[in-house]
Amino acid sequence: MRASPLFRARLLPLMASLALVACNGGDAGPSVSVPDLAPGSYVVNAGTADAPVPGRYFSGSDGSRVLVLNNAAEQAERIYRRASSSAEWVAVPAATADVNISLQASHKQAALSALTVGQLVGRYVTQLGPGVWAQFTVAADGSISAGAASSCKLSGRLDSQGGAGGLALSLMASGCGNAVPASSSGFALADVDELPARMRLLADDGRTMLDLRAFSE
Repeated sequence: MRASPLFRARLLPLMASLALVACNGGDAGPSVSVPDLAPGSYVVNAGTADAPVPGRYFSGSDGSRVLVLNNAAEQAERIYRRASSSAEWVAVPAATADVNISLQASHKQAALSALTVGQLVGRYVTQLGPGVWAQFTVAADGSISAGAASSCKLSGRLDSQGGAGGLALSLMASGCGNAVPASSSGFALADVDELPARMRLLADDGRTMLDLRAFSE
């Protein structure tokens, strides 16, 4: 059955608008803008002198970037990351409005040397919350295996293609409480500011963040 001229007249504008949405990729959502610092690791302040918001900024030579803004307990409250110089900044938790970060101060600590899985092979313990501890092992192939001595189990993998001077991290958790995502991804970073912690694990599932300091056993 052929469509009537009136039906076709009403359908054409709708098809045109759908085609425009397809070409433009739809609503891109809120934009995230973060200053681009030269490669290295930094201590930064994204607040003011009266209300400082301290954080750490990791800048890789490949254009990847990670900005971590901490709360009063020095735990990650917000993370902004960029995979490469051509990628868009991503906020975690996801931004609900445009974000324009202004750094009031930035102090470069050191140049970033590429972290390797081999440097992190060993046994670790980390605290995920009050009274919640986990043991895990990092093997030479980057696999993360849960230790037998803790009820909170962490497993996953470290990969060399991490960016921002760190390793890519995929993490799975069980028995660690409702505040810990069952599956998350992020970065493993070796940060001199975190000593004696051997590495800092920053991961999220797009909603909930994990900020773990791992100590050698």
